[in-house]
Amino acid sequence: MAPYDFLEQILRNMADHPARNAFYIMDRWTTYGELAGVVAGIQSRLEAECPLNARGAADNDTDSAGINTDTTGNDTGSAGSDHVGVWLGDDIHTYASILALWMSGRAFVPLNPLFPEARNRKILEQVSPRVMLHSAEVEPGLLTGECRALYTGDLEPVKGNLPRLEKFSRERDAYVLFTSGSTGIPKGVRISFRNLNGFVRDFIRYPAYAFTPDDRFLQIYDLSFDASVHCYTVPLAVGASVFTVPPDGIKYLAAYRLMQEHGLSFVKMPPSVLSYLRPHFGSINLPGLKYCLLGGEAFPSGLAREWESCVPNALIQNVYGPTEATINCMIYDWNAPGSSRKESAGTGSIGKGFGTNRVRVLGGDGKPVDPGETGELLVAGEQVSPGYWNNPGLNEKAFLVMEEEEGRVRYYRTGDLVREDQDGDVMYLGRGDEQIQVRGYRVEMGEIESAARDFLGGLNVMACGSSGETGEVAICLAVEAERVDEANLREYLAGQLPPYMIPGRIVPVPRFPVLVSGKLDRAALRRMLTI
Repeated sequence: MAPYDFLEQILRNMADHPARNAFYIMDRWTTYGELAGVVAGIQSRLEAECPLNARGAADNDTDSAGINTDTTGNDTGSAGSDHVGVWLGDDIHTYASILALWMSGRAFVPLNPLFPEARNRKILEQVSPRVMLHSAEVEPGLLTGECRALYTGDLEPVKGNLPRLEKFSRERDAYVLFTSGSTGIPKGVRISFRNLNGFVRDFIRYPAYAFTPDDRFLQIYDLSFDASVHCYTVPLAVGASVFTVPPDGIKYLAAYRLMQEHGLSFVKMPPSVLSYLRPHFGSINLPGLKYCLLGGEAFPSGLAREWESCVPNALIQNVYGPTEATINCMIYDWNAPGSSRKESAGTGSIGKGFGTNRVRVLGGDGKPVDPGETGELLVAGEQVSPGYWNNPGLNEKAFLVMEEEEGRVRYYRTGDLVREDQDGDVMYLGRGDEQIQVRGYRVEMGEIESAARDFLGGLNVMACGSSGETGEVAICLAVEAERVDEANLREYLAGQLPPYMIPGRIVPVPRFPVLVSGKLDRAALRRMLTI
């Protein structure tokens, strides 16, 4: 399976069906032919301004079953013209920029205008790209060193122009997404063309789906979140259309308007969107919706049951997948005919792996546990990332090689606690560390704490998350002090962290509880904050 199969399909749709609608953005349609013209224009400009490095090594490191058996851990990422920054916007030029990079065999590195300049600069400093593509104004002072901005917003759609699809190694990076890091520095997750193509291929082949060019897909996610990749690659590969939700404004209302007015057939969104729509369930009726995927947060089974009456013809699914396993690697068909709607403590099952994805549940001793016992979830398969950007130490901790019948198999350690039943369906029980999920993003409490300590001159702090009945997570920050200048602390944090990482509550605590050992009693302090 070549790395560019899904790209070949997109290119074929551009060539064979130029009049078919590809994107609906800000109440404006863009056809496949127009999209092709913009992609081709960006590709030509990029090649002229920043020639690509060598095409990459030959395909290797994956067996015929799609199980990644590379155990070296040495491939940690390299800088240069292969990796290109993209200043994100809700416009056709941004999506065309991503496709232009991919068809040239390059990786895109998203830079979110909604994030603080300091965070975007940390990403640029790690990757050191030579070029950043942008279709909107870039923050002054963001670009430093040899990186320069290349404007794409002046390229008009030209019908008849087709981009070129280069031949390149499947091991090349398709994108690098930077997620929260426990050290206070964002960590880059590398996803290869092998990983991405494996996901798109196997997702489209999932037995419950029967996609057609008439399908209409919702794209609600920020383009710096990997779920967004799902919401435009799959529809473009099957020749369908993508309806985007602007990054500003009230997202859940904009999403509902698109679902209702345009009869969307495929919707993927975090469960928190349902919690916002819940007061309106009595008046919501979306009979044209065929597939409704909920992911990025714990699946609230009670809320899903209520939602079923609003989408009488839709298959509701719980999808699970860390960034390191390329978007989604497990699926549970919640309300399929004959489904028992498995749940535990109000959370629906995350099901089984699909495609080449396989899972194991290991106990604290590193050995597989029996069905019904709690352990850490590990994932292997074609979708598992080659590793973190320039971080061999973290690679060693996060990836584990196990001897199995077919040889050595490389697993990603998710850090999620789960329990597998006799049918092989997996129940998500929570995290085994201090990481939480907020609006689909994984957040390391250590990064919030590090930023707060910098401002507070080293005072003791602790961040934690708590969730309500709907599953939506809120962040609370405790500061060991009699009083806290909350306004100035929030202002500082807003300059260092993305909006979704800013604590909803900041609580001064005169004295933190400690264990007999003298260490912070995080469990006791968490109980104090969540009362």
